[in-house]
Amino acid sequence: MTMDDRNDVPHHRPGSGTSAAASARPPAGPALAARKPAAGSLTTVGLAVLWALLWALAFITTKLALQDAAPGWVVGVRCLLAGAVLVALRMRHLPAARGELGRLTLAGLLTTTGYLGVIGFALPHLSAGMAAVLSSGTPLLVVTLSAASGRDRLRPVHAAGLVLGVLGIVMSAVDRLNMGVVTVGGIVLGCCAVCCLAVGTFLTPYLVRPGTDLFLATGWQSLTGAVPLLLVTAFTGQSVPAGLGARLIGLLLYLALGASILGMTLWLLLIRRVGPSRASIAQFMPPLFSIALSAALLGEPVTALEALAVLPVALSTVLTTRR
Repeated sequence: MTMDDRNDVPHHRPGSGTSAAASARPPAGPALAARKPAAGSLTTVGLAVLWALLWALAFITTKLALQDAAPGWVVGVRCLLAGAVLVALRMRHLPAARGELGRLTLAGLLTTTGYLGVIGFALPHLSAGMAAVLSSGTPLLVVTLSAASGRDRLRPVHAAGLVLGVLGIVMSAVDRLNMGVVTVGGIVLGCCAVCCLAVGTFLTPYLVRPGTDLFLATGWQSLTGAVPLLLVTAFTGQSVPAGLGARLIGLLLYLALGASILGMTLWLLLIRRVGPSRASIAQFMPPLFSIALSAALLGEPVTALEALAVLPVALSTVLTTRR
C-alpha cells in the first residue's frame, strides 16, 4: 500500500510515439494543478476527523468495558483480536517484511503496551474526557523531541504553543481533581501513557518504513503489544471475566475493529501522508468529541472551566505543529 502523492498528468517526450492529437493537448494549467492539492488536503482532513471520532469513542468504550473486566484483559484481548485479524489478512506480505518485524515490535511496545495498556490502567481513575485531554498533549511532546533531536527547530510560535498546551491540560486536571472524578495517580499514569505514544509517534518514520504494508504494521504492533498486557494480567491473578455478556463482546468488537484496526491504521496513514508533527494536529479533536460524548453517554459532568481548558490545548496543537 503506497501513500505517495504522485502527479497523474502524463509527460510526453518528442518522438515517443505519442499521437498528434495527444501532443496537441494543452498541458495541465494552474487551475487543474491547484485542484489536486486541495482534494488531497480535504482527504487528509476527512481522515483526521474520522480518526479523532474513532479515538474519542475508544476512551468511552474502554471505560464501559472496564466495568465488566480488568484493564489488562480488556486492552490485551482488544489488541490480540485486532492483531490476529490483520496479520492473517496480510500474511502474504509477511516474508517481505521480516526485516521490519523488530522495528514494528518496538513500535507495538510503545504504542500498544505503553500507551493503550497504561491508559487502560489509568481509566478507572480518570474520566474519559480527562484521558482525551491528556492524550492531546502528544504533539507537545513530539515537537519537544523533534527540537531536542535537531529534526526541527523550536520557533517562538512553537514555544508559545507548548506553554498554552501545558496551561490547558493543567486547567482541566485541576478542575477534575476538585470535582473528585480523577485521582493524582490516574493523571500520572495517563501522562506516562502519553509519553509512550509521543515517543512512538516521533519514531514512527524510522520504525514503520515507507513501503511497509500499513495493515500488517498495525496488526503486528497490536499482536506484539498485547502479549505483555495479557502476561501481566495472568501473573496478577486477574482472570477472564466470569460472564462474557453481549455488551462486553460488543464493546470488545468495537475496540478491536473500529479503534485498533481502523483507528491505528488511519493514524499511521496520517503520519505517512503529512509527517508526525503535522499529523499530531489531529490530537486536538478527540478531547472535543470525548467530552461531549462522555457527557451524553456516561453522564460525566462538564464544567465551564473544562470546556474553556480545551481551547488552549487545541490552539497549542495548531501552533506547535506549524512549519
